[in-house]
Amino acid sequence: MVARNYAIKNLVPSKDILIEEQSRITQENILYATKIAKNNEISSVILVSDPLHMKRAMLMAKDYGFKAYFSPTPTSKYITLKSKLLFLAREVFYYIGYQIYRLL
Repeated sequence: MVARNYAIKNLVPSKDILIEEQSRITQENILYATKIAKNNEISSVILVSDPLHMKRAMLMAKDYGFKAYFSPTPTSKYITLKSKLLFLAREVFYYIGYQIYRLL
């Protein structure tokens, strides 16, 4: 809802905002968003996410047939070096795991 409120505050009409609320993981988010886009005749999207998460999200979007552009957030909830390194390690782990999964 934060993104929705931000968009409305910046003059995006609420009728033009589509929200995916079923997912629990990135891959589900991309899958459900693909369905929403198709149902609304949307051919391209902008992915907004943490900069360290963007590579995996963009790969998944490509795999699901999204014409996607990326817009990493200028800020992150990972502020300290330790938290950034832990999140980066997590992303590398999941990126490699997804690379293997997509080959199956």
